[in-house]
Amino acid sequence: MLSSRRTTGGLGGERGSALMLMPAAVLIVLVLAAITVDTAVVHLGRRELVHAADAAANDAVTYGLDEDRFRRGEGYLLDIDRARAAVVSSLEARGLLHRLAEPPRVSFTATNEVRVELRMRVDYVFARALPGARSAMVDAQATAIARPR
Repeated sequence: MLSSRRTTGGLGGERGSALMLMPAAVLIVLVLAAITVDTAVVHLGRRELVHAADAAANDAVTYGLDEDRFRRGEGYLLDIDRARAAVVSSLEARGLLHRLAEPPRVSFTATNEVRVELRMRVDYVFARALPGARSAMVDAQATAIARPR
C-alpha cells in the first residue's frame, strides 16, 4: 500500500494566516469611506451656504432699491432696511435662516453694493461617534453690486 502525503512547501501551520488580515482590511476601507462621506457632507454644506450668500446679496441689491429716490432722479440708492429684509427673506426661502450659527452680517460698502457674510454649523454623519467631533463650522461671503443698464 502506498500512502500519499501532501507537502505544504514550507508553510506548515501558517495556512490560514492571510484570512486574518481581511477583517483589518475591511475596517480600514470602512474608516476611509466614513472620512470621505463626512468630508463630502461638509463640502456640500459649504457650497449650499455660498449659493445662499450669493442669492441673498443679489436679492438685497435688487429688492433694496429706494424707489422713491430713484423716481425723483437721485440715482440708485439702497434702502438699508429693505435690503436687510431681502437678505432675511432670501435665507428663509431656502430654509437656511434657522440653521445659521449666527445672524447674517449685512454690510453696505457703497451706495450700490451689499456684502453678506454667513456662518453655519454642518453636522458630521459618521464622526459623531467619536468623542469631540460633532460638526464643522463653514463660512461664506458674497458681494453684489447694482449696475444700471
